Amino acid sequence: MKIKCKVCLDTVYKIIKLLLKYNKIYPIVLFIIAIIKSILPFLSLINTQNIINSIQKANGLNNILMFMIIFVILNTCSLFFNSLYGYFFGKYKELLYLKVNQDILNKTNDLEYVDFENNEIYNLLQRAEMEAGVRPISIFSSLIAIITSSITIISSLLILVSWKSWTLIGFILLPLFAFKYYKSIGNLEYNMIFNRTEYERKSWYISHLLTKDNSIKEIKMLNLFPFLINKFNNLRKMFYKENIKILKRKSIFLFIYQFCNIAFMCFVVLVAMIETIGGKLMLGTLMTYINTTSKVDNSINLFSNTLFSLYQDSLYAINIITFLELPRNTKEKNKEGIESKAKLNKIETIEFKNVSFKYPKQNIYALKNINFSIKRGDTVAIVGENGSGKSTLIKILSGLYKEYEGTILINGIELKRFSESNLRKILSVVFQDFNNYQFTVKDNIGFGNIKQLNNFEKIKEAARDADASQFIANLPNGINQQVGNWFDNGVQLSGGQWQKLALSRAFMKEAEIFILDEPTAALDPLSEYSFFNSFIKKSRTKVSIIITHRFSNVKIASKIIVLKKGKIICQGCHDDLIKNNVLYNEMYNLSNIIERRKDNEKNIIFYS
Repeated sequence: MKIKCKVCLDTVYKIIKLLLKYNKIYPIVLFIIAIIKSILPFLSLINTQNIINSIQKANGLNNILMFMIIFVILNTCSLFFNSLYGYFFGKYKELLYLKVNQDILNKTNDLEYVDFENNEIYNLLQRAEMEAGVRPISIFSSLIAIITSSITIISSLLILVSWKSWTLIGFILLPLFAFKYYKSIGNLEYNMIFNRTEYERKSWYISHLLTKDNSIKEIKMLNLFPFLINKFNNLRKMFYKENIKILKRKSIFLFIYQFCNIAFMCFVVLVAMIETIGGKLMLGTLMTYINTTSKVDNSINLFSNTLFSLYQDSLYAINIITFLELPRNTKEKNKEGIESKAKLNKIETIEFKNVSFKYPKQNIYALKNINFSIKRGDTVAIVGENGSGKSTLIKILSGLYKEYEGTILINGIELKRFSESNLRKILSVVFQDFNNYQFTVKDNIGFGNIKQLNNFEKIKEAARDADASQFIANLPNGINQQVGNWFDNGVQLSGGQWQKLALSRAFMKEAEIFILDEPTAALDPLSEYSFFNSFIKKSRTKVSIIITHRFSNVKIASKIIVLKKGKIICQGCHDDLIKNNVLYNEMYNLSNIIERRKDNEKNIIFYS
């Protein structure tokens, strides 16, 4: 437990550093205002005592009026500083929410692609996102509450102890016992929520499936609603039972603790009333002791609850700190720590030498002993069944996976020596699971080269290259049309139209390498034919790599690489492979039969 407390103190310290990094003025101003706010009630309490005692003593109207003026001033000041605190606190809360979320999103940019396939990092990111808008401001608020309640407790106890010293024991011992119990409940609650992060993500995912347009059509057709809702309900019921169990323990203990507190407070007030009746205390002084007793009780409760909240918040805030402190991507540097000095402007050759790769925590190789070479002007088709390693290969070439075995040379230089920014500048990739951006057509295409986002001529040229011009022209607002149906005035597109936008996005770059993963999977036969004609013209002086299941498309390639279970089983041009490789010949003929059937079905739908 001592170790955990030390960790929590360290977390609070790091959160404070984070808060001060964002803005130093607001925290200082808020602390000053909070201290003034905590002092004013005692000044008002003493002034009220003087008013009542002056009336009891009949000290004269002038004295009473003076105290009444002070009363008005103190209450006006209290109102002013409460409003001022609320304003500055609201501004600071919004600022923290903005800055912490910015830091988390910026941190995701430091992560490697492989990190997004790591379940542990995904869980940590989920926790950090969940706590970003709550814990930092809650910790700051708790620190202010601890300081102000400490001032109230000390001031109140000084007043009471000057009257009866034994009051100190009752008001201190009870909260100490309470905090110890609250701390154990806090640990239980944190561990409970920590252990169910994966289940929380599952419930979020099910909710996402049931509420987003890209998944709802299939779910309806398969009648999956009842099944998925049942899974969602079972998860949420599990959370409900766990939460109620903790809540029950909290409620029972809170009742016992508050009952003991009220009993002690009533005893203190009773003693004060007896002394007042006996003439030892004046009415104003009695009122001061009654109010002070209430204040010290409330402040001690606030202090202990806030201390517990601070402890609990720090447990959750560890996720934010841990995520933000994940090691930065240092793989851009070589062993000597000097920035990679290899520069890449033009691609002349690409060579894979004995390249193997397996995914983290996997024993089976996704790729094994891959060897091939490409030169400028080549169009390479990579074919193979699902799971043969095609997409893995292009992710390695794209720099997304770095922990491969063997050597990849670009212009005779190892791929790892080039910076990510340099590599991405000369690569243009359309992945099979490309994004459908719920923005305008202009944005969807312009994202391919963000610096040219407002270059309408270049965007239109990219659209022509991808055979997207005609359907864009038919949209109500043309290139400025909002697409998708997540936002107002959006127009939903077909799968083929989304794919044409993705291809247009690829053509926005002045790339040296075009990598297309199943580029025509959603296109009708005419669009597919038009696309490949355009693509051959655009890429004849570049390096082009096409991943496809359709063997009819491989004829355009100067080199064909056939993968099976992570290994190259044959490579060469189409004519040579047809003549000399029995396996390729069989795969090609079988594929053509299947493709002709699919194309006939597509044509029936297309022309109808």
